[in-house]
Amino acid sequence: MDITPFDFLTVVLAAGAVIEVWHKGSLFETARAYAQAMQDVTPRETFKGRFLELVNCPFCKSYHVPFYLFALLVISGMLGNTLHNVARLVVYSLAATRLGNIVDSFLPAAAKYVPDQFGDFVHGSDTANRESDK
Repeated sequence: MDITPFDFLTVVLAAGAVIEVWHKGSLFETARAYAQAMQDVTPRETFKGRFLELVNCPFCKSYHVPFYLFALLVISGMLGNTLHNVARLVVYSLAATRLGNIVDSFLPAAAKYVPDQFGDFVHGSDTANRESDK
């Protein structure tokens, strides 16, 4: 399987998404806390200590995650079209999410999607007008 420039860009964006969701996502908050607590009590010189350092270090993961994503694409390409398409779906979805976050960071505040933290936000309503009505 040949890696195209588009695949390369997709893996770059997908790797950023994986690292961002691990370090900032609420989904992995408990796992991050557990990994940090384990790292605090594990000697750094051991294999487990080095592994936990890798898990908790965004800079370290920036070298490893792209490798694993490329390996996923290459290996799935060798195993057949169905598996390759599923792997591409995963990697491309991660890349699309990261690209969406990057684009969102350049938008003006009124154009950003900001979910209501209390759960009573009606999607599609104008939050700027709702705030000014108070």
